[in-house]
Amino acid sequence: MSVKGSIWLGTPLVEGSSDCDSPFTSKIGGSAMLFRETSDYSAFRCPKCKGINNVSLLAQIYAPLDVYDRIVYVFLCAYCSKGGSSYCFVLRSQNFNPSYVHTSPGSPVDGDCGGAVFAENDDWGDDNVLLQDDNSSGSLSPSTNIPSKVTDCTEAGVTCDTWTPLPLVSTGTKSPAKGICYPCFVLDIFEEPPKPNVSLDPPTDQLNKAKQKYGEAAVETTVVEDEEEPICEKVLRKYVQRVGRAPSQCVRWGPGQEPLRSSCVPITVPKCPHCMSHRQFELQLTSPIIYFLTKGAEENDHSVHFGNVLVYTCSGNCNTQPYSLEYCFVEVEM
Repeated sequence: MSVKGSIWLGTPLVEGSSDCDSPFTSKIGGSAMLFRETSDYSAFRCPKCKGINNVSLLAQIYAPLDVYDRIVYVFLCAYCSKGGSSYCFVLRSQNFNPSYVHTSPGSPVDGDCGGAVFAENDDWGDDNVLLQDDNSSGSLSPSTNIPSKVTDCTEAGVTCDTWTPLPLVSTGTKSPAKGICYPCFVLDIFEEPPKPNVSLDPPTDQLNKAKQKYGEAAVETTVVEDEEEPICEKVLRKYVQRVGRAPSQCVRWGPGQEPLRSSCVPITVPKCPHCMSHRQFELQLTSPIIYFLTKGAEENDHSVHFGNVLVYTCSGNCNTQPYSLEYCFVEVEM
């Protein structure tokens, strides 16, 4: 199924699941499950304060490409979250999967990588423990509900630079992050519902009905042109309307597309420092996630405060680091 022009949503299922200890499970909250093996896990430290004691997982998204298993982690540092705004950072980890290679003239072996993929009923997807120092490649394998393949890599700008499967950690190995472990919810994945068709009477008929119901004097006939609406109010209104199609959505995934903004603050996205490719929008965490992660907690007892967390990843999909730091932009809480 082609994902061009599609947005995929992640909504929480019942809290807690036996799948929460797999890196191939998309989820919000819980502990980050390690994927690639590395001798240096300093990437999980907050890029700002370099600490790890206040780092918590917000979301772990299994986002495979046609030849790669790929995990995107979104973290929060409570220590650096100030003034009612969360400080977040993003890591991307991926590994070549030989079973995804097609032996055809247009296969990735010939330089044509597959694009990003999801299927309607996928699982996008608890307590910190010490890292296991395991030198084996482990026995990790994707969920049986792996996404359908989409061979659209030219647009995705995928760079096929690693064709050797690299060592993986043992299943269930948790990241060294030691912050609050928020409640874990496995995500249900589905394509965003289309805009509902609302049948409205012509404006003159609506006006006449209003006059009959409320009286002539109670009806204000002044028309406010859409162009007169302040741009930031229009952006916020469209955000609320779009999220309203699936009110419990916590994740929106649409690589290469435009994010659903809730503010007008300009964003300057830096290039990937490893391959110098531009970064493109991939996914966002939306405001409903706050309810699920902090349900029952006082506002001052947590640091989850944002309108959106917009995640941008390397368009070249470089694979030079076991855990690559990507870019995210936090929009303020509404």
